[in-house]
Amino acid sequence: MSISPLAHVEEGAQIDPSAVIEPFTTIGAHAVIGANCHLGPHAHVTGRTTLGTGVRVLPFASLGEIPPDLKFSGEPARLVVGDNTTIHEGATLTIGTAHGRMETTVGSNCLIMSYCHVGHDSVVGDGVIMANGAQLGGHVTVHDGAILGALSGVHQFCVIGRRAFLAGGAKVTQDIPPWCIAQGDRARLVGLNVERMRREKLDKVTRKALMAVYRSCIRQRLEPAAAKEQLGELAQNDEVQGFFAFLEASERGIPLERQAG
Repeated sequence: MSISPLAHVEEGAQIDPSAVIEPFTTIGAHAVIGANCHLGPHAHVTGRTTLGTGVRVLPFASLGEIPPDLKFSGEPARLVVGDNTTIHEGATLTIGTAHGRMETTVGSNCLIMSYCHVGHDSVVGDGVIMANGAQLGGHVTVHDGAILGALSGVHQFCVIGRRAFLAGGAKVTQDIPPWCIAQGDRARLVGLNVERMRREKLDKVTRKALMAVYRSCIRQRLEPAAAKEQLGELAQNDEVQGFFAFLEASERGIPLERQAG
């Protein structure tokens, strides 16, 4: 175990012997630090925070502090961070609340860049990237592989679909479906994340199906039942089924498509 004598570790903290704790880091009594974690100088990990294997926390990031919620009353809520996630300088990840999930969760292989905020009771999936200054309100859900551009903001209770992309500065107040790109204040949809499809080598049938469901449900604003009838066999595609399921589960609604000009 490599713990700097200049670090402050409260009695009761559980730290794997392979972890590295650098000078001026503070670790609270209820924290659990997994194997091969690396906490940089001035990192702050407190509360009932659990870090998985290989998590890296850079200087001045704050994990596990109480949430900025006036209803919070000291309940023993948690923060859980998955394996191999990197949290950059000045980012803030708070614990959950009793009127939410009692837990804030960040998945594995995520990249949380500088000055991002993950609000209380939020759920961030695996492989999510939050660029500098991206902000999540409380109770937000971000599905696997989504990318949040710099200075984007997501209103509480919103859901960001898998592989969705929020442009820099987007202000999101509604749910963003899978594979969609959202831009602006208040954010509207501007198309599908075609570049991501290419990088992930989606087959032509799946790409065609996603374009068809986007055209039917977003551009034409058809209800899912009518869109399924219009799509025919393409409606049976797994990605399209996920798109429909997202629309049907949405509580905050789906934004309109931004019109050219």
